[in-house]
Amino acid sequence: MITTLQRSFKLKNEYTASPTSPLKMNDYEVVARLYYLINNLTEKQQKDLLGQFLNGSTANLLLKTAIDMSNEQRFIFMKHLEEMQSETGKKERRKNARKDCLINVNFKIRGQKFSSYILDISSSGAFIETSEPLSRGLKVLLHFSSPETRNPLDLIGEIVWADPRGVGVKFHHLTKHQVQILKSFCEKTEEVLEITS
Repeated sequence: MITTLQRSFKLKNEYTASPTSPLKMNDYEVVARLYYLINNLTEKQQKDLLGQFLNGSTANLLLKTAIDMSNEQRFIFMKHLEEMQSETGKKERRKNARKDCLINVNFKIRGQKFSSYILDISSSGAFIETSEPLSRGLKVLLHFSSPETRNPLDLIGEIVWADPRGVGVKFHHLTKHQVQILKSFCEKTEEVLEITS
């Protein structure tokens, strides 16, 4: 981090420490002055300064900070990050209107077949109930009946979040017809529907 600081902020010659020209302030005075100067910056100036200091590597700073924590602090920090990721995934799937449902679904991941239920669905994704230990990033092939027409739907998706209850799947490469079918169901149907495939 010091090398980043040295690259980002060049000292004027008269302030540069050398064997013949020591800095004129002691460590305590420098830290106290830095504290005063940083606290008098606007929030935008602080963010800009941090960006220059980190040279675009905020993740490295967070990791270094985590390494310096106690084991208990690290564990709490990890749990907090996991909650943040889970919330991000849930917000992602809620961008479009979603509908509670009970739809029998067959899905395939890496050639392995599974059967379960879709508990809510939107035109961009679905929540599938499963106790299987599935992780984010896995591609999913889904087969289920259309909630309204009962015609079969074959969709491609990706797991974007997972918790002990199941997985959130984001749909990919939907045709206009598939999007319309899902939107129509989510916007017009109020009750929970049970569809078997």
